[in-house]
Amino acid sequence: MKDFNNVFRPVKWNEVKGQEHITKILQSQVLSKKGLSNAYLFSGKSGVGKTTLARLFFMSLNCQDLSKEGNPCLKCESCKNFKFDLMEINASDNRGIDDIRTLSKEIHYKSSVSEFKGILLDEVHMLSKPAWNCLLKPLEDSSKGFVWILCTTELNKVLKTIQTRCQNYRFNPIRWKDIFERLKELSKELKLEITEETIWTIARNSDTNLRQAIHLLEQYSNSGNIKELISDEVNIDFLDGIAKSDLTLIWKSFLGWQKNYPDINTFINFLKYDIMTCLKIKMNLPLTNIAPYRLKTYQKIAEDIKEELLIKYFEEIINIEEKIGGVYDYNSLFFSMLCKIKKDK
Repeated sequence: MKDFNNVFRPVKWNEVKGQEHITKILQSQVLSKKGLSNAYLFSGKSGVGKTTLARLFFMSLNCQDLSKEGNPCLKCESCKNFKFDLMEINASDNRGIDDIRTLSKEIHYKSSVSEFKGILLDEVHMLSKPAWNCLLKPLEDSSKGFVWILCTTELNKVLKTIQTRCQNYRFNPIRWKDIFERLKELSKELKLEITEETIWTIARNSDTNLRQAIHLLEQYSNSGNIKELISDEVNIDFLDGIAKSDLTLIWKSFLGWQKNYPDINTFINFLKYDIMTCLKIKMNLPLTNIAPYRLKTYQKIAEDIKEELLIKYFEEIINIEEKIGGVYDYNSLFFSMLCKIKKDK
């Protein structure tokens, strides 16, 4: 039985969430057949849609009956032969020079039914150095009807000489709001009885990974009980305990998190987000990427904790993150700077 990620993989441009800066360009290329390249490089963290968009782009390029939005019809011969025209290769299993030489021979063959043939090379950062060097010439010498699509989660490991031979697209981490919207669409299609609060809970626990979120939705569809899968409210209890100076509540909430999330980074990331949200309310800053049902809770906690204490707690979380080897995201890094500015005013 196919899982939800395969059954509901986007086949229309508007179904791809959180990457509008990329879909807009590729959709235009498909419709106009202008600006096309022999090679594309898609980079970004796992689960943000690199492979999905690569397949959609290639299928749309070949479709013989495109919609006016550039969506593939899924019925023509090219759409039906999609899997034959686009070879999907995992570079972690085919990383040597001989593997690339074999693949490179494909650039000389044309499809019997479609305008384009192509190779989707996933986890391309895993290629050996000789394999990289062997790939340079095929990327440049590919015929007009051949497309390379390289995907990676580690752009820094891709040779600059490769990057400069490709149209380079960097995928954003997917916001919880975009994940929520996609899960809501799927729930409606599945006629699944689920509250918006539960959908937000799944989105928050997905680590900005849409694939993981859809897996959680599938698990929920089988169990019907979100608490069997994840526990999302403990961190609010943690902040509530801080607001009330209730050491027992603070400790109990932490133990609950420890039970559900052995990975300390998950706890740190959620707690950091919640403190940042409360501080934004205090500072009258715009709120984005927030679950509506949690807003009143944040507002109540923000009322109960002094701004100076929230800044102190946020800075302490950043210090802990450094000690455990955590990685700053742009939001928390910049927000820590805002906190320093606020203190120095």
